[in-house]
Amino acid sequence: MNNYSHPRNDGTPSRRKFKGFNFYIQGNEKLSKKNRKRLLLESENHLGEVYHSINLSTEQKIKLGLTHELDSNLNDIELLDHWNHMYDNYGYLMSAFRKNWEKEKIGKTPPLKEPSIVQSIISRIESLEVQLESIQKRLNEIETITPSSGSIGF
Repeated sequence: MNNYSHPRNDGTPSRRKFKGFNFYIQGNEKLSKKNRKRLLLESENHLGEVYHSINLSTEQKIKLGLTHELDSNLNDIELLDHWNHMYDNYGYLMSAFRKNWEKEKIGKTPPLKEPSIVQSIISRIESLEVQLESIQKRLNEIETITPSSGSIGF
């Protein structure tokens, strides 16, 4: 039997999972090369969504451990820890993983569906109508306070 300096992948399933991606660390404590490459590439988009949607200063983001990409110099176990931390805490901000994150955290799919485009447009129109009505009232009040003379004299 050969003695290897590194643990070999013996085919036993791993319990170490990259949440959302459903990638598993192999028995040799590594991701497959294909999955590692995909993780590093795609996670940049997902982490970028999180990083740019949180309105904090750069210093505050650093203190919270927020990054917009995974460090390719980390080993696969470190990548797993960092990714799963971000997924657990901010998965709702990752559009590709939002529904799965909600299922995991809430336990079932949310009862309310996202509003349709038509419903969104209707509610936006109603909001704009209310704003327009308010502006018209203010203009009417201003006109009653300062009657216009029709010409401006200097």
